[in-house]
Amino acid sequence: MKHFLISITMLLLLTACSKDSNNNSEPTTARRTVIVFISGDNTLSSFTNGDIQELVNGSYNTLSGDDRLVMYVDRISNNEKPFIARITGNSSHPVDTLFKYSEDFYTSEPKVFTEILSRIVKLCPAKEYGLVLWGHASGWCFEKDKRRAFGIDNGNNSQNANNGLWLSIPDMRACFEQLGIKWKYIFADCCNMMGVEVAYELRHCADYLIGSPAEIPGFGAPYNKMVKHLFGQSETFYNDIADTYAADYPNYLPISVIRLSQMDSLAAATKKVMPAIAAHLKQGDATATKGIIYYYAPNGRYDNINKTMYDMNDMIRTALLEQPEAYETWHQALLQAVPKRVTAPMWETMNTNTVNFNDFKVTDAKMGCVSMFFPLDLYYAKTCLYTYNTDIKNMQWYQAVGWSSVGY
Repeated sequence: MKHFLISITMLLLLTACSKDSNNNSEPTTARRTVIVFISGDNTLSSFTNGDIQELVNGSYNTLSGDDRLVMYVDRISNNEKPFIARITGNSSHPVDTLFKYSEDFYTSEPKVFTEILSRIVKLCPAKEYGLVLWGHASGWCFEKDKRRAFGIDNGNNSQNANNGLWLSIPDMRACFEQLGIKWKYIFADCCNMMGVEVAYELRHCADYLIGSPAEIPGFGAPYNKMVKHLFGQSETFYNDIADTYAADYPNYLPISVIRLSQMDSLAAATKKVMPAIAAHLKQGDATATKGIIYYYAPNGRYDNINKTMYDMNDMIRTALLEQPEAYETWHQALLQAVPKRVTAPMWETMNTNTVNFNDFKVTDAKMGCVSMFFPLDLYYAKTCLYTYNTDIKNMQWYQAVGWSSVGY
């Protein structure tokens, strides 16, 4: 757990070291610019100061002259507006505010999200880019006005509210496409983002997606230890990011890395076994999923009718128990797409009822550390809180694996 409090000196630096936004000096091109996108106008706002301090601490003796560590910050404040700042790695001048917005706004509005990233890219151009998504998230799921997934912005600076606008994963993909750059990686320091639906939607937007399929602790990543790894240059740099994150919560946080270039192959392999998956699901929705690892149940309701985001490997392994050769072929495609996973027997939950760990057992053979939604018939029940079976059709993964061809 992280328990840093931002110092008075740091607060002064955030306000005093502001550059004129009309500065016309030509920015130099970095080797890599890493953008930490802090969407904190919600119940996570109290964690922003600690993470900013950690980013500063982690930058010392780490950043080279060819690195740029930049943060966008939107947090609850009646006085402070959203701003963009560079963390310099220089102890005498650790934070350099590059741009201050003149008014508050919904960070999760797609046009605003795109404008912010575009501005940062212009301020800190680089040969390649990494992106850290900091905030609330709920994987691929939609809700009500189809605006859910990442970065809830309540719009009223309320510390105790998460009612507001979200950025859906399809909207996020469209924003990245409009931006016109391909991220070296997207590190999701937020809940439930390591699902195949998310990864497939973003497969052309980045090389790697890194994060957890489950809920994560509010303290999030240990940035004081991770900054150097966010700029890693080895072929397997993502291992250091995943291991460093998981080590801060031993046996408590499942982490995985998805190689997005393999998502089409994984979709094709999954489509081949889809008839067997559908047959398994139709044996009886509640009993078919008993004992399967799952990562999320909204509003703390872990009854079968509201559980979602099952472990992809565990569900498909169970569906193919009578077809071991088919499972092994599919599993090899999964391993190609997921080059790194850190399993865990437990993970953070919104409250003690969100996930009942008596419902399943975690083993390395069962747990793939990547989630998948299965459109069960029981989700049509009137007592189900969400319209999952309809909403999944908004995701490209639904078409890619052929859910409609097997009766869903």
